Amino acid sequence: PLPEQKAIASVLSSLDDKIDLLHRQNKTLEAMAETLFRQWFVEEAQEDWEDGCLGDIIELIYGKGLKQEIRTGTGYPVIGSSGVVGYHSEFSVEGPGIVIGRKGTLGKVIYLWDNFYPIDTTYYIKSKAESYGLLYEYFLLKTLNFEEMNSDSAVPGLNRDIALSTEIKIAPSDKLHEFNQFCSTFMDKLRENTKQIRTLEKIRDTLLPKLMSGEVRVVV
Repeated sequence: PLPEQKAIASVLSSLDDKIDLLHRQNKTLEAMAETLFRQWFVEEAQEDWEDGCLGDIIELIYGKGLKQEIRTGTGYPVIGSSGVVGYHSEFSVEGPGIVIGRKGTLGKVIYLWDNFYPIDTTYYIKSKAESYGLLYEYFLLKTLNFEEMNSDSAVPGLNRDIALSTEIKIAPSDKLHEFNQFCSTFMDKLRENTKQIRTLEKIRDTLLPKLMSGEVRVVV
């Protein structure tokens, strides 16, 4: 009946609206942290800060191959160059961590809170800065234009040597730690929002077929 159709649409649209609100809030939180990074480490960079390169701050390590048919479908996120591409019962890197697209979606920077499995189309980073939570490294990498560091091979790829030789100003360690502590508030909220988004999406996707089949009814 039409009234029940409208009631079902109302329930689903309420879930979609909440999911959209959380996505927009996450974009705002990340933009605030990016703005703060640029202010502290680009606009207000001190002349006496050491000249260095990205390789002084991080290592780029190749992800490992994991064929589609081997993945168990549940467990830890499998990370490709565009983001999560599946799940597997084992992980190869402890979170928090950062993955960069090496082949395919070139140069995309992905932050992971939990343990994960980066595949061979990616690099994952190892920090030399002993930076808690890797927040400084994450926002540093997001300011660099990796798309222009393409290798000359037939298949586009991020050239590791070129990426690590990118010139940067190396800020004092106390400045890094202060930034990480300040931004952890933003990232903690972003993490909670992301968990809530996944929960709401699961509820929506579970409810939809049950509502459409009449297995679950909405009181009009």
